[in-house]
Amino acid sequence: MRLPGIRARILLAALAPATGVAILVTGLLIAGQISQAEAEQHRRLAAVAGQLAALAEYSLFAGNLEALENLLQAAKREPDVVAAAFLDAQGRVLASTLPPDQLPPPERVLVGFDAPGPRSAIEHWRRLPIRANQLADTDFHAQTEQREPPPLGSLLLQASTRSLRDQTREYILKAAGISAATLLLAVFLAFAFSRGLMRTFTEIGRVVEGIGRGRHDMRVGAIGNDELGKLAAGINSMAAAVGQTQEQLAERIIEATATLRHERDEADLAARARSRFFAAASHDLRQPAQALGLFVARLQREEVAPDLQPKLRQLAQTVVNLQELLGALLDYSRLDGQVVRVEPRPVRAAQAIGQVVESFVSLAAEKRLRLRSRVQDCWLTTDPALLHRILINLVGNAVKHTRAGGILVACRRGVRQARIEVWDTGPGIPPEAQESIFDELVQLDNPERDAEKGLGLGLAIVRKSALLLGHPLSLCSRVGHGSRFALAVPLAEPAGAGAAAEDCRATPELQPILLVGPPRAETEELARRIESWGFAIERVAGIPAAGLATTLPRFVVLDVPDGAAGVERALVWLNRIAATSGQDLPALIVCSGPAP
Repeated sequence: MRLPGIRARILLAALAPATGVAILVTGLLIAGQISQAEAEQHRRLAAVAGQLAALAEYSLFAGNLEALENLLQAAKREPDVVAAAFLDAQGRVLASTLPPDQLPPPERVLVGFDAPGPRSAIEHWRRLPIRANQLADTDFHAQTEQREPPPLGSLLLQASTRSLRDQTREYILKAAGISAATLLLAVFLAFAFSRGLMRTFTEIGRVVEGIGRGRHDMRVGAIGNDELGKLAAGINSMAAAVGQTQEQLAERIIEATATLRHERDEADLAARARSRFFAAASHDLRQPAQALGLFVARLQREEVAPDLQPKLRQLAQTVVNLQELLGALLDYSRLDGQVVRVEPRPVRAAQAIGQVVESFVSLAAEKRLRLRSRVQDCWLTTDPALLHRILINLVGNAVKHTRAGGILVACRRGVRQARIEVWDTGPGIPPEAQESIFDELVQLDNPERDAEKGLGLGLAIVRKSALLLGHPLSLCSRVGHGSRFALAVPLAEPAGAGAAAEDCRATPELQPILLVGPPRAETEELARRIESWGFAIERVAGIPAAGLATTLPRFVVLDVPDGAAGVERALVWLNRIAATSGQDLPALIVCSGPAP
């Protein structure tokens, strides 16, 4: 139930008692006036009847009907007298102002004037007996009791209360007018008082609302020294205190924000420095690991004692694990350090997925798993290197964790984007771990942190790469049934035939592979490996200052020892060769320093 407003309450409090008092006082005054008027009328009619009875005593005794008629006409001229009649002792009509048949029966006539008449009737009849020696009857100083004589006749008098009622109505109207005027005055005073009070309350409410909106400079004007004035002063003091507190809080927030911003910048710098350190360290460790892999591969090609074969296989597997760990660490540090540049271009889905599936065919066959692809061929807008990294990690995890069944890599074409999905029949991922599985160093099946099972960076690399590309990544998995990773990639217009096809310009079959770099053990082992594949090697100690004096080689391997600067020089040299020869030179840049 909604309560009335303050003004309505003030009016109710002011008018309700005034109205009640006015009604009560008016009622009492009207009741007193009516009672007084009724008593006055009753006394006047009794006096008129007594006088008529006294004057008619001799005429009744003498039978003077004319005198009785004159008395009746005189009585009818009295106020509140409607009709009158004289009766003899036997009740016969002697004189009357009405026809005899209109006179009332005896049972409807009141005897005497002792009791007042009925209030419900406008007119009523009274009968007053007329006796001989009437004066003796009214002599209050008589000392001896007299015997009441027999009546000579009686007087019938019809009285009316119409004038009394008119007088009562006049009293009521006057009292109502006075009460209404009093109430109107009370209403006016209440409205005037409530208007000033409401103006004060409105001003206080406006200031309080403004303070709530943050305008702490608002104040309530001077009202007075009463309770409202004290309330206004309290609100002004509160506003000043709140404003001062807000200023202090704002200063503290500014200081805390500056401190947090400084700490955040320091943390960002530390994170970037850490990422650069890990990237440089993993990159510097990667080349020795690659060289170690080349040495182990050379040992595997040579004849080794049978008792050393198991150890050689273990060494080869260890080198592979080391290379994978360093590769994952390098990829993650580059993504975490935000040094990876996205270069989107049209990529053919069948080619991108086919390369990844082909690289895991032998491993899946060793585990007796079915590795299949189902691709609706289309062109995608993405960075091919980052997409390849995502698919390598997803398919590699599927092959690694699936013990029986198979893996399906599918591409479904939609209206505006394609959906690349990797399905497996592995153990599945619990619902509570489907979010944390994308965090770094999280491995559900490696609580002992076995290095042979990786570092737990694969899915972290997948999520960071997908976020960097802007490709939504989703996961659906059921424990005991398998998992499905899905990547949404925007579609692209098909690239031209020249961009899609490989450069098919023929080169002589016997052109050598150019190896550019200082003579080092790793370079020598790489040269032996290339020669074991049946290719001829041409050696150059450093990047030539000018172009090639001979024809273009089949391929060039550039081993640059000074990191980013060496890579930059190698790219400039390759661009110069392409500009002078009119064709791109296939090249592989091996960097032994910090990579860009």
